[in-house]
Amino acid sequence: MIVKGLRSFIEKDVLPLDEENKKYLEDERARLNEDGSLVPEFKRVIQQVRRSSAKLGYYAMHMPAEIGGGAINRVGIALAYKEVFRYGPGLNVFTLSGAEGPSPMLLQLSQPQQEKFLKPLIRGEISTCFGLTEPEAGSDIKNLKTKAERKGDSYVLNGMKTFISNAADADFAQVFAVTDPKTYKEQGYMGVTAFIVERDRPGFQVGKITRSIIDDGGQAELIFENCRVPAENVIGQEGTGFYTAMGWLGIGRLNIASMSIGLAHYLIERCVEYATQRTAFGKPISKYQHIRGMLAESAAELYAAEQMLLHAAWKMDQGDSIIQESSMVKWYATNMLFRLADRAVQIHGAMGLMKELPIERVFRTARVLRIVEGTDEIQKETIAKSLGL
Repeated sequence: MIVKGLRSFIEKDVLPLDEENKKYLEDERARLNEDGSLVPEFKRVIQQVRRSSAKLGYYAMHMPAEIGGGAINRVGIALAYKEVFRYGPGLNVFTLSGAEGPSPMLLQLSQPQQEKFLKPLIRGEISTCFGLTEPEAGSDIKNLKTKAERKGDSYVLNGMKTFISNAADADFAQVFAVTDPKTYKEQGYMGVTAFIVERDRPGFQVGKITRSIIDDGGQAELIFENCRVPAENVIGQEGTGFYTAMGWLGIGRLNIASMSIGLAHYLIERCVEYATQRTAFGKPISKYQHIRGMLAESAAELYAAEQMLLHAAWKMDQGDSIIQESSMVKWYATNMLFRLADRAVQIHGAMGLMKELPIERVFRTARVLRIVEGTDEIQKETIAKSLGL
């Protein structure tokens, strides 16, 4: 039912917007300002998709019903993300929330804070960002330099975050800072606290916008210079921010896997369509064994990734730990997509390199997905630890 409704929404309401805004989707020169930020016209279209999706209950389907979410289980969410990304890298990708939207960690806020921050996120009215990564602390979470010192009924933040998705446009940031340096140094995973920091708070500014290979206009630095944040803006308990972050990252890894699987379906469909129409040496290239072999391998690898994802999502729905499984499926699905994207470019030949087709954009996106939400190497390290190594 959810998938059917999503499909109807995308085809009736979103795909027509793709055609109307084709220049922004195909040409980064059209969608970006000189500083790398998105032009206002394109941001308005993105906001339109998010709000329309939120009104229908799709945007925040992973959140509890009592605060306006859809209360959909993890299997349902996995299927939904897959369906959305089967339509490729267009405006459909903004149908479901990502780093800019509501996360379960915000359920730890007080009721007044949920009214102020969480519920507007669920309605798609505002956006946020997840401020964890630093210049010297990406995968190495034990090397955070951002500090927050308690002073009366407030905390004073100093430090910098980098490569933060949606930082350029977020209405508030979820920021992780060391509040107990001694405990953090001794234990690594304790002594870090998560805060909400509003965009207009004195001492907080968005720094340089960093352009990635997909030129989505979203990544930027967050800079804190004696930024005073009230204690009521603490997310959860003081000193437990790392565990708050890790809970969200585990969910995020399943979402990335679902996106990868959806994009893989899209690539196979485009490749089959192209291979049956493109002729070489007097017959469709789909009749050549090496093309057929590439597509057969792709279909088999995609099937394996889907089964891994559904099993991990099912385990999570049972309340089981999926630390190992989330790393396995994130690593396998993103690498599967990268292999498929490489084959898709090869099957399309010169056309696979052209901006006129979305194949090259999916190829670039596939490379990004092997980095975000934990690199290939971190996933393997997590898997190895779960084996007792």
